[in-house]
Amino acid sequence: MRLIALAALVLASIAPVQAQTVVKHLHITSIPAEVELMNSIAAEFMAQNPDIIVELPFLENEAFKAKLTTLLQSDEAPDAFHSWGGGVFLEQAKAGFLRPVEDILSQEAKDNQGTAGVSAFTAPDGHIYGVARDVSEVVLWYNKTLFEQAGVDPASMEDWEGFKAGIEKFKAAGITPIALGAKDKWPAHFWWSKLVVRLAGKDGFEAAARGEGDGFAGEDFVKAGAYFLELAQMEPWQQGYLAASYSDASGLFGDGKAAMHLMGDWDYGAMKDNSANKQGIPDDQLGILPFPTIEGGKGDPTDTLGGLGGILFSKNASDAAVKWVEFFNSAEQQKKHADGAYYIPIAKGAADGMTNPFKAQIAKNIGGAHWHANFFDQ
Repeated sequence: MRLIALAALVLASIAPVQAQTVVKHLHITSIPAEVELMNSIAAEFMAQNPDIIVELPFLENEAFKAKLTTLLQSDEAPDAFHSWGGGVFLEQAKAGFLRPVEDILSQEAKDNQGTAGVSAFTAPDGHIYGVARDVSEVVLWYNKTLFEQAGVDPASMEDWEGFKAGIEKFKAAGITPIALGAKDKWPAHFWWSKLVVRLAGKDGFEAAARGEGDGFAGEDFVKAGAYFLELAQMEPWQQGYLAASYSDASGLFGDGKAAMHLMGDWDYGAMKDNSANKQGIPDDQLGILPFPTIEGGKGDPTDTLGGLGGILFSKNASDAAVKWVEFFNSAEQQKKHADGAYYIPIAKGAADGMTNPFKAQIAKNIGGAHWHANFFDQ
């Protein structure tokens, strides 16, 4: 019996260890609580799938944009990575950097995203290269306390002339009207983009994209630049805005040192994390203004600007990577992100119980929009 037991131990010691596949999912999430949530979801997945190891490397937004193309061509390419969709995604697909996954994705995962989600990551070649995760909107966040201090009625700023008059009131009261992180460029381009949405509208933008008329040198696009210049000449931004990053501007607004911040809905959490006390502006002092309308503008007042973000698969991604992303993007897991008000998940049913009033309002805005324009830099 001792010989049999010894033989069993020897056999056990030389038995092959279960092979493990490593999945690298590159993300840009910087809010600590959201990162903690992602890690907990990964731990839950790995407990159910001991043959898969999920790694969640991080790159800051600007570093991500700068390094991704090089990464995708290297041996260090992540299996899955964040995407804002749009033209950048289409160029990545065209360059052969991505893996088609339509034959691997379950029907449940496809249905979970809805038609718009699947379409967002389907290239002209007919292949699906990723999954949609969330919808977002760029909104005009405002500090109610500072509005009261300057004697500015939020309703008076719903058109361009009223908006400018409000800015003058803030300046007269010694309050910085608008926080802006122009160093990173994309926060500043939101102003021109929103003006284009108001002036050109969906039909005008799509006609320009097709190269009709003068394209993006057309009258409404030039006029948007003129309105942007008019605003800039009023000097509504904080001192040093050209050297300020998005995080700097977000923290400035979160610290109550600027009355407004034109930024995506993600700023609800980011401005807290970037603020000095990590608390940001209390909910009862925070509000969302509609971007001012412009007389004669061709855009519909309900038009919104934002994105439909998701996760793409690099050309060398494993089947295990698809399995992980399906799990991460399921309604059950995405509901946790909705509950934390980190973003508005696209997964069916995930956002139904969202209680955060700002995220609920933004979801309603997008749902009722005549046109939801994708981020222009994408």
